[in-house]
Amino acid sequence: MPFFKVIRWIIWKDLLSEYRNRENISSMFFFALNVIFIFSFSFSLDPDTIKEIMPGVIWVAFGFTAIIGLGKSFLVEVNNDCMEYFQTLPIPKGAIYLGKFLGNFFFMMSVEIVLYPLFILFFNLNISENLIPLFLISIVATVGLSALGTLFSALTVQIRAREVMFPILLLPLSVPIFIGAVEATRGALSGDPLSLYQHWIELLAVFDIIFVVVSFWVFEFILDY
Repeated sequence: MPFFKVIRWIIWKDLLSEYRNRENISSMFFFALNVIFIFSFSFSLDPDTIKEIMPGVIWVAFGFTAIIGLGKSFLVEVNNDCMEYFQTLPIPKGAIYLGKFLGNFFFMMSVEIVLYPLFILFFNLNISENLIPLFLISIVATVGLSALGTLFSALTVQIRAREVMFPILLLPLSVPIFIGAVEATRGALSGDPLSLYQHWIELLAVFDIIFVVVSFWVFEFILDY
């Protein structure tokens, strides 16, 4: 089976499964909504405070949403005894990883796009002039989170304590992503020129490349373990 055909098949399977049950997207969305709701009542909403806390609030919501969604990446395959078939199928194992990774990226970006209007509503944000930089930051940060989350989901999905082990593995390695995303988001929300926080976006892109390439190589060993 051609490499790219496997990727398309995996993405289509995940999208169709999510369309039928809507479990993953729903849990991610309502968890993030709950985080936003709590933070909106925890701080005074004067402009100076909002400008200081919003980058952290945004990526706390996105980060914990990623934990909820990415941890379930291979749960359907395990519940339906399909992981053994992935191991024995004569297809490139890296293609399975890329299909899962791209599906997870799509799910996370879908939730993030829906959440931004809620940030505007609850925190009275004015981001109309910063939409393109914020969208770019979300893309490069979500690529890294999806790459790591897909890998660690495959690593932990068949162990009994996966709900505990998954965030323990994901969060330490995703610290550079969160730091870069928060700092770049702070610059965008402050209205700074792109040149002042472009280095954070470039740093995120470098980590994206590293995480995707390393995860692609390692995935075959994890799947066969």
